[in-house]
Formats: sequence, structure tokens, C-alpha cells
Amino acid sequence: MMQFIFFGVALAVLLAGHALFWFTIVKFFHLVSLPAQFSAALIILVLFFSTILSSYLIHKWDNFFTRWYYILAGFWIGLLVNIGLATLMILIIKLAGYIFGFQIPDMAFKIGFVAVSLLFSFIGVYRAIVPRVVEYEVKIKDLPDAWNNKAIVQISDVHLGPVYRQRFFDRLVTKINDLQPEAVFITGDLFDGMESDFSWLNHPLNRLEAPKGVYYGLGNHDLYLGFDRVINLLRGNKVTILDNRLEISDGLQLIGISYSFDNNFNLEKAILAQTGYSETKPSILLFHTPKNIALAKSAGIDLQLSGHTHDGQLWPFNLVAKWAYQGYGYGLFTEGDFNLVVNGGVGSWGPPLRTAARSEIVKITLKKK
Repeated sequence: MMQFIFFGVALAVLLAGHALFWFTIVKFFHLVSLPAQFSAALIILVLFFSTILSSYLIHKWDNFFTRWYYILAGFWIGLLVNIGLATLMILIIKLAGYIFGFQIPDMAFKIGFVAVSLLFSFIGVYRAIVPRVVEYEVKIKDLPDAWNNKAIVQISDVHLGPVYRQRFFDRLVTKINDLQPEAVFITGDLFDGMESDFSWLNHPLNRLEAPKGVYYGLGNHDLYLGFDRVINLLRGNKVTILDNRLEISDGLQLIGISYSFDNNFNLEKAILAQTGYSETKPSILLFHTPKNIALAKSAGIDLQLSGHTHDGQLWPFNLVAKWAYQGYGYGLFTEGDFNLVVNGGVGSWGPPLRTAARSEIVKITLKKK
């Protein structure tokens, strides 16, 4: 039910954004004639319906045409957000000019409007497809010597599907291997949730080099694709799927709790229910969303690895993500013996742009506390 509400609200916001764009174009470029206004409205309606149609087509057929139609429609949504920001910037400059008595030529505003919107969008594309490495140091009480001073890598929200495919994932695996991690943790949404050709997947996954293993916790987009489908896709490679279960590696408890739409879900109970789990022994939790923090603390978790937020992906939605997740929208948080890393994600959802947080791989050095 919540999914339908979310998509209904998203559709309404998208429609409102296109209507506002039409109003901006008409006023900003002085489209006074009815044919000009009608033509602008028609083009904008085509763009609006393309965002819906491209999503429908890519869910039905995965081919060259539907992929690029989906990518371009997604880029348009990101560009539309940046057009809104450029409009706001121009309004602020005009207001400042009115207050302080200076004037900028109308043509300069028009050029700036187009240039800023496009430049910010193409920078966003670069930030989405070229990951950076973010490094943290985390101290864990009674950490086993086998893990002390060892680096682990966390990736999240790769969103493999119509946009992020084999070449991107091959480059990602190479970057991970260059960091020489002791273990790799994937905290959900490896898949975008759409059926696609994943026959190539095992090749890059089996190139991952991690002496203590590769571990996977399931996210909401994995649930959209179907947990059984995800498990089948990952069968026969190095990935250990922690689907509501615990593994112990050299004295460190590794727990994966899968994403759930159940509003009554109790994270503490799910952790404590794991056979062999001890609150007094060091632990790492893979839990896709950075919520139920108090419950993870109560269960004695030392390090929770999460993603999901994308740090808002497009500015200023990072501010919304921070508010929505009660301050845990992105980054490293240490509260007593509890540590939380919220990964900004490697891929993107919807618009293939990142203007808030750049695509990232997180490297964490574990230290004994």
C-alpha cells in the first residue's frame, strides 16, 4: 500500500514540476502568442509522459531502445530538478538587483539559465558513474586479532539493470580489489528491481578478492525483483547471502537482516533470534535502511552497515534524507560502543545523476577498542 502512495505522490510532484517548467519557460522566454505557448505545452507533455512510458517499457522489454529511452527520460527528470534550481538562483539574483540597485541584461539570464542547468546535470552524470573511495576508521570492543587493523569494503545500492551494467560493474570490482579488503559487504539493492539480462554477472563477482568472504544483505529493490530471483542470480559465486541469518568469521558475528515492508518489524527481535548470537561478542550488522537504530543498539550490535538513502542523490534532497532518517542520512556515526555507516551508494535510482553525494565505495579500517 505504501508503495502505491509513494508512487502516487511522486507522479503528482512530477506533474507539478512539469507545469511549473511550462510557466517558467513562458514567462522567462516571453512566449506571448498562443501557438508558442501551446507548442511549449505539447513538448513538455511529451516529456512528462515519456517519464512514465519509458518506465513501463523497460519493465516489459530490455533492449537497446528501451534502455536508452529510460536513461534519457531519467536524465530529463534530473535536468528538470536542476532547471528548478537555476530558476530559483535567477530569481534570487533579480531580487538582489532590485534591493541593491543593479541590473543584469536579460540575455545573460537566459544564457545562464541554460548553461547552469546543463552544466550541473552533466557534472551529476560524472559524479554518478565515477565512484570515489571514502575511508573511515571504526573501533570495535573485543575485536578479534584476525580482524584488527584489517580493511573491509562496503558497497551499497549498485542498482544493476538498464543503466548500470557489465562495464560499470567490472570497473567497480577492479576498484574494490585495488583496496585489498579482508572482506566485502554489499548492503542491499545490488539490483534495480527490473528484470534484465544478468547472464554476465558471475564473471565480475567471482573476480572479487576478499580472503574472509563477500557478504550480502537484501534491500528493497531486491524485494521488487524478488528475493528468490536474486538468490538464483547470485548462486554459484563467491557471495554469501545473509538472508535473516548469522555467520561467524574468525570470531566476528556477521548478521544480515533482509528488508521488510512490515511496519511491525522488530529489528532487535530479529537479531536476537539468530542462532548462536551473543550480545557480548563483536558483531557487524548488514541492514539496508538506517532506521531502528535504537533497536540495533539494544541488541548489542557494534557496527551497522546501511545504505538506501543515496544521501538524497540530487541536491537539495540530501537535506530531506537527513530529516527523514532522523539525522542518519549519510556518513559515519559513533555512539558509545555502537557504530553506524550509512553508505551514499554506488549507483543511482531514477535520474542517472548525483549532484548531492557522489557515487562511492566505502573502505573501513577495523580497530580493536
